[in-house]
This record gives sequence, structure tokens and C-alpha cells, in this order.
Amino acid sequence: MDSLVLIIIAVALIEAAIKKVDIFKEFLDGVKEGSKLLITLFPTMMAFTLWVVCFQNCGLTTILESIFHNIIKTINIPVDVFMMMIIRPFSANGSLAILNDLFVNYGVDHPYSILGSIIQTGSDTTFYVVTLYFGSIKIKNSRYALKLGLWLDFIACLLAVISYLVFIT
Repeated sequence: MDSLVLIIIAVALIEAAIKKVDIFKEFLDGVKEGSKLLITLFPTMMAFTLWVVCFQNCGLTTILESIFHNIIKTINIPVDVFMMMIIRPFSANGSLAILNDLFVNYGVDHPYSILGSIIQTGSDTTFYVVTLYFGSIKIKNSRYALKLGLWLDFIACLLAVISYLVFIT
């Protein structure tokens, strides 16, 4: 892998020398442009990060777990998978941590781990995507994007559970 990086850098340097491009000036211009983008996105990302941390620590997930406890037991899925369905639209790292726990506790070939993997890949971090993309171009009204994204996350989780119930169990 290190050799591949070295080859890419060497090709870039050779191409810059052939085209007589000032590499250092281009690098500095890229850093300046990236800094402007960072300044634009930082307040939105900071607010979103704070919101996710507050959501994960406020106890709402425990309340949701107690409300849906009977449904979770009826369809025979662990609470961790249900929590993953709830957290996935907010945080990729949070849902990956839950998926990792499923892998550690049950093994990667266990039906619960397979269900968690389907949910992880079938749904998206909708709030993150809407916050990042709409915040970066300063659009305040996301119209239907958030509703559609959450609806699609719900459908992905529903189809994952149906597939689990039909094919895996």
C-alpha cells in the first residue's frame, strides 16, 4: 500500500514537472480553498455533533426501548439491533459501535450480526447528510429531503427485518 502512495506522488510530481506547474503554489491554493470550506461547515457540524451527543446521552433511547420492548421480543431481535435502527439516521459511528458489539457478542455469522449488517448498509445517516450538504450551501429549508431520507431509512430497516424473519430465522 505504501508503494502505491509513493507511485501516485511520483506520477503527480512528474506530471507537474512536464506541465511546468508550481506545485507549492497549487498546494497553498488548495489549503486556502479547503480552509474556506471548513469555516463554512464548522458551525453546522459543531451544532450537529452537539445534538447527536445530547440525543445519545439524554435517555431517550432507554424510553424508546421500554415502549417497543414487546414488539422487539415478538419478532425475536435483540435490543441492540433496535437501538441501531434508532441511532443510524443520526450517527454512523454510534451504529457501527453497536454493530461491532453484535459481532463481538454473537460472532459475524450469527443472524443478529447479519441483520445488523443489512441495516448498517441499507440505511443512511440522514440527519448528517442533510446537515452537511444543505449547511454547506447555506440552504435553510430542506423541503422533502429530510422526510424522504427518514422514510427510506424506515423502509430499509423494515425490509431488513422482513428479510431476517423470512430468510434467516
